[in-house]
Amino acid sequence: MKSARTASLVLALSTSLAACAAATGDSSDYNDDPPLANVDELLAGAPKADDIARIERKADEILPAENSTLLNRQSPVRSQGHRGVCSIFSTVALMEHLYIVEGSSLSPDFSEQYLQWAAKFQVNSFPNTSGSNATSNLEAISRFGIVDEATYPYQENQWGVGEDPACTGEDDQPTLCYTNGHPSDAIKNAQKYFLPTSRWLHPDDIKSHIQSTGTGAIVGLTFFYQSWNHRLSELGRSMQSWDQGFVTYPSAKDKELSLVKRAGHSILLIGWDDDQLMPTLDQDGNPVVDGNGNVVNEKGCYVFKNSWGTSGFGISSKWGPGYGCISYRYVREYGSVRTAGLPEIVAAEQCDDGVDNDGNNLTDCDDAACSAEPSCQSTGTEHVYEGPGGLSIPDNDVVGVGSSINVSDAGTIVGLHVEVAISHSYRGDLRVSLHRGSQAVVLHDRTGGGADDLSLDLSLDDFNGSDLAGEYRLVVVDSARADVGVLNSWRLTAIVE
Repeated sequence: MKSARTASLVLALSTSLAACAAATGDSSDYNDDPPLANVDELLAGAPKADDIARIERKADEILPAENSTLLNRQSPVRSQGHRGVCSIFSTVALMEHLYIVEGSSLSPDFSEQYLQWAAKFQVNSFPNTSGSNATSNLEAISRFGIVDEATYPYQENQWGVGEDPACTGEDDQPTLCYTNGHPSDAIKNAQKYFLPTSRWLHPDDIKSHIQSTGTGAIVGLTFFYQSWNHRLSELGRSMQSWDQGFVTYPSAKDKELSLVKRAGHSILLIGWDDDQLMPTLDQDGNPVVDGNGNVVNEKGCYVFKNSWGTSGFGISSKWGPGYGCISYRYVREYGSVRTAGLPEIVAAEQCDDGVDNDGNNLTDCDDAACSAEPSCQSTGTEHVYEGPGGLSIPDNDVVGVGSSINVSDAGTIVGLHVEVAISHSYRGDLRVSLHRGSQAVVLHDRTGGGADDLSLDLSLDDFNGSDLAGEYRLVVVDSARADVGVLNSWRLTAIVE
């Protein structure tokens, strides 16, 4: 259990805006001054919104005025303690949410501590600060995987000279000061958990994405101090808005003052409410009123999960402690949105399939727990063949791309296994088939909707009884516009007699 997830922390005012950490403690202490992210790092590489393809919204789409269905598909709200890792926490929040949606039997709780190290040392992102962004974090998870929380628990305080004399807090300190050293070899070799590759999401497609996929998205934001009721705001703040988790569109004066001390923050968007009213504030932090004395409200906001604990920001939120609601316009103008597809949760090993399902580099029948099973007493010989990969898939092309394996080995097929790895931003566009002579077997046929990537791991009996020798051709066709991808790799495993 993470001490930072349960402890009530009193944060000193940060002298640096190069990081983002949690505000915790009872809201009566007004701990509303969490250090913030370097916005240039947080938004690095983000395209302009209008350069992102609109792939989520459908022509006949009808969206409800409110959607909070994803609230019951979240892991607990976390707290970052004193460390500058807001994007790490929003990324892990998305990952845990995706595992819950996929139906994992786990109670997903993944290691922010490990992801911070992976982003810095495996992806080599932003080695001279504690900051990162969703793109780098999700790349680390997709390429290398991360361990669970129990394997590498989060440390709420960043290293200083007490842990390593080189960790002075200066700009030239080693990267290991931002990761609190390196995980042990045992931790590095522990079981890893992965997500498919990530992609940008057009901000106007956020609702469509949540509605159609049942999953959330990370947004990195330019930070406006009064909008968040942050203690470093030079304008007045509202304790009530802080407690309720309201984040409104910034006023012209808030923009002017905030952009002098530019900063950012990262959160997980999980829903919306078109009818929610949030009071706008004047320069003294009081609600703006019209000529009739009525409060001027901003209407409509995205529901989000924050990482500042549950006893400060959003303590009275109607969506639950630690949750908030942020202006649509704020996200549209000042946010970049990133998302990933559902994980592929590998089933438990079966001793009769002869395939390595658990990633231990052994076929089931080579495992001690399976080797004595009757189903493993086979005299078949295994042959493994790798097909050419790294091939671009033509967009909206009925021919597609093909990759061939020519086999000269002799024998009669008694079992055939095929593995395929494809990077793609809309797997519902894809049709994948395996051809041998005049025979063709469809492996995937335009299912999965807007989810990213495609990973196939299939056992086939369609070729049983055939001679092993011959040409095996994998064909991938993208039959719709706007999304492209790559056939990264594919492999055949044949059992012959």
